[in-house]
Amino acid sequence: MSLVALAATVHDPIGRLAEATVSLSGPLRSSFAHLAFNVSDATDPRTIDALGQTGGAIMVHPASEAMIGKARRDALALAGAENAALYTDFDHVLRWLHHGPGDLQRVLDLQPDLDCLVVGRSPRALAAEPRRLRETEALVNHAHALLTGDNWDLMFAIRRLSPRAIALIVAESRVDTLANDVEWPLLARRAGLSLGYTQSDALFYRTLEEFGADADSGDEDPVQWIRRLEFAAQHASAMRRFVPG
Repeated sequence: MSLVALAATVHDPIGRLAEATVSLSGPLRSSFAHLAFNVSDATDPRTIDALGQTGGAIMVHPASEAMIGKARRDALALAGAENAALYTDFDHVLRWLHHGPGDLQRVLDLQPDLDCLVVGRSPRALAAEPRRLRETEALVNHAHALLTGDNWDLMFAIRRLSPRAIALIVAESRVDTLANDVEWPLLARRAGLSLGYTQSDALFYRTLEEFGADADSGDEDPVQWIRRLEFAAQHASAMRRFVPG
């Protein structure tokens, strides 16, 4: 049994994750010390039932894109600070267990004394991502590299956090949007906690509607591009308060 808990947010109004949750419930339980799910109130009952079958702790939050960062922070609080915890959006960990369970275990075991391990996609995985992600996320990653010296893939929302990093984030995080992707590591850095980075070939993005699809089809949709530009701007704003001086 891993010494790392799972803290995940779940938003699935169409029940797309229910079947995979049931089929992977055994690997979920065996991979983590315990499971904590913060589920949006718009999530389909089939998915909620499937989560209940895992034996994990479940809380519910109001569905709001503007409050995703708070929902993530509350998922960490639900997981508690007795163990280290892997925060991830739930669809990510389902794909990870399906496509690379050994790689997930590698990350859970890697450098256990680190306070904050940022998990990103490998260059090969990034090269296969939709263009709208690659081009907008590269700007965020570049700004972070100039700020910190660390050129990391930040916007995939997977972090393994020590108990003291969890306590820090629950107490001091103020970013309620997706831009907690940059805020959490920057908070840990400012507090003098230890940070590290690892990459995975097994991680890749799909919209919820295309969960399980062989390829993403959103690059021809202007709204999808606009959303990614908005997300990048949120990350830029979150980084500004960590600029020295």
